[in-house]
Amino acid sequence: MELSFLYLRHLRIRELQRICLGILNYFRSIERTLTISTSGLASCSGHLISTAEDASWVNAAKGGTGAFGGLSSHSYMHYTPADYKVQSVQFMEFAEVENHDDFYTVEEAYIHTQDQRGAFVMYDVALQDLKETEKQLLLVASQYIEVEKGQKAGPDSSSNRYSRRAETSVDRSAVLLDLWTCEADFLKDKWQLLDSYFEVYQHALDSEERFALAQVITNIMYRRPRFDFHLGYFVNTYRDECTCLKLHLCLVRDIMHRQIENQRKYNYQIWCGGPKGCISEFGFPTYIVTKQLIALSNSTTALKNMYLLEFHSSLGLVSLIPKALDHALQEFQQICRPNTASAAIHLEEQILLLSLDGWMTMENPESFYGAQIQRDIFADVLVENPLIIREIVTLALKSVSEEEQRPSKEKQTITLNVFSRLLELLTLRHRLIEAAVEGAQLGRLYKEFAKEMGFNEFHLYLRPVYFECATHKEKADQFSPIFIASLLEDQDLNLDRYIPSNLMLEIQDIDNQIGKFSFCTRESILQVTEIFFIPVSKLLYYFILLFRPLSYLFYFVLNQ
Repeated sequence: MELSFLYLRHLRIRELQRICLGILNYFRSIERTLTISTSGLASCSGHLISTAEDASWVNAAKGGTGAFGGLSSHSYMHYTPADYKVQSVQFMEFAEVENHDDFYTVEEAYIHTQDQRGAFVMYDVALQDLKETEKQLLLVASQYIEVEKGQKAGPDSSSNRYSRRAETSVDRSAVLLDLWTCEADFLKDKWQLLDSYFEVYQHALDSEERFALAQVITNIMYRRPRFDFHLGYFVNTYRDECTCLKLHLCLVRDIMHRQIENQRKYNYQIWCGGPKGCISEFGFPTYIVTKQLIALSNSTTALKNMYLLEFHSSLGLVSLIPKALDHALQEFQQICRPNTASAAIHLEEQILLLSLDGWMTMENPESFYGAQIQRDIFADVLVENPLIIREIVTLALKSVSEEEQRPSKEKQTITLNVFSRLLELLTLRHRLIEAAVEGAQLGRLYKEFAKEMGFNEFHLYLRPVYFECATHKEKADQFSPIFIASLLEDQDLNLDRYIPSNLMLEIQDIDNQIGKFSFCTRESILQVTEIFFIPVSKLLYYFILLFRPLSYLFYFVLNQ
C-alpha cells in the first residue's frame, strides 16, 4: 500500500515536471522571438550576426539625426544591395519572407510549442533549465530539512501541516511533491503575466518601446522566488510570490483593458461613417473592421479578444508600469528597510495592493473642479475630435480669405500662422489639464496632511491681497516664529477663511475673464485663436505658473 502511494506521488511529480518543462520551453520560444525581433539576427558565413537598427537616441548620440544610418549614411541615394538595408517596418512587405515565430497550443495544463512548419519542438536550453530548476529545488528541500531537524515548527504555525513532513523522520517524497507543486503554480502565474506583456509587445510599433517591453518580459522569465530560510517551510514563500504576480497581473490587465476601450471609442468616433478614401483622412489611425474577434494568446487571463486588423500602438507605454512599481518599491525600501526576504516580499505585496486599490478607486481629476471649468476645459467632445478641428481650421482660413485683398505671400504667411496657432492652442490645453490635475492631487494631499497636523483647510484657498487693500502690520520687521504652528496661530485671525465648494483655477484670482478661454464651442475656440496673437509663452505663464502657489504652500508646510 505504501509502495503504491509512493508510485502515485512519483507519477504526480513527473506530471508536474512535464508541466514545468512545457512552460520553460514556452519561455525560451518567446525569448527566441524577442531576440530575432530586437537583434535582427541573420546568417552570415554560418554564424548569426545582429542586424538590428540603432535606437533613435543611440543614433543621435553617434551624431545622427535620430534616423537609421546617421548623417554618414547615403543608402537612400544609391539603393544598391551593398549599401541599402531594408527597414524593419518594410520587412514583411516581401512575399518570400518566411514566418519565424512559433505557435502554441494548450492541452489541459500542458503547453506545446510548434515551429512555423507545424512540428512540435523542444529547445535544448529548456531541458537545461529544467535540470537547473531541479538542482535548485533539491538544494532548497535539503536546506529546509536540515533546518527542521534542529528546530521543529511550533503547533501554532500556519504551515504546520507541511512542516510536520520535515521532521527527523521526514517524508522526503512529500517534500518534493510540495516543491514541484509550488514551482508549477509559480511558473503558471509567470506565464499569465508574461502573456499580457507579450500581447502588448505585438501592438507596440516604436523600437524603443518594444525594447523596453522585451526587457520587462525577460525579467519576468528569469524571476525566481526569494526564499527565507528562517521560515519553517517554503510554501508561504511561494504563496506570497504568486500573490505578487497575480496582483501585478490584475493591475496591468485592467490598465490595458481601459486603454483598449478608450482607443476603440476614439476610433469609432473619428470613423463613424467609415473610410471614404479622401485625402482628409490622412494621419488618422487605422480603421478597425469589427467583424471577427480573435484571441492573440492561449492564456485565459491575457488581454481581451481583438479584431483581426486591430492595433493599438499606445499600449507600448505599458512598459512604464514596472518602472513605476520598481521606483515605488525602492522608495519604500529606503523607509521601511526590510531585513529578510519575506519582509521584502510582503512590502512588495502591500505596494501592489495600494497601487491596485488606487487605480480601481481613482477619481476623475475634473471632479475636483466646478461644472463651468469642467465644461470649458476638460470637455473633449469637440477638441478631441479631429474632424471638428478640421472644420474649425477651415472656418478660420475662410474668414482670412474673405478679408481684403492681400498678396499671395502674405496669405501663405497668415495660413501658416493659423495652423501653428491652433496647434499651440491644443498643446496649451493639454498642458493646462496636466497642471489642473497636479493641482487637484496636491490639494487632496494637502487636506490629508493638514488634517493630521491640525491645520485648518482654508489655508489651501488663500487668495492674493492687492497692495492697495493691504493693512499695515505692526512690528513687521521682526523675525517670524521658528515653528510654523506659532506663525499660523499668530496670523489665523487676520487670514481670509474662504472655503469654496470646488477647486478653482488660480488665474481666477487675478483675471476674471477666464470665460474667454473656453474649449467647448467652435466660436470660443476661434475667439481664443484670435486672442492667440498674444505670445504663447505669456499665456503659458498665466495658466501654468499660477498653479505654483499651491505647490509652494504644500512644500512650505512639509518642510517646517
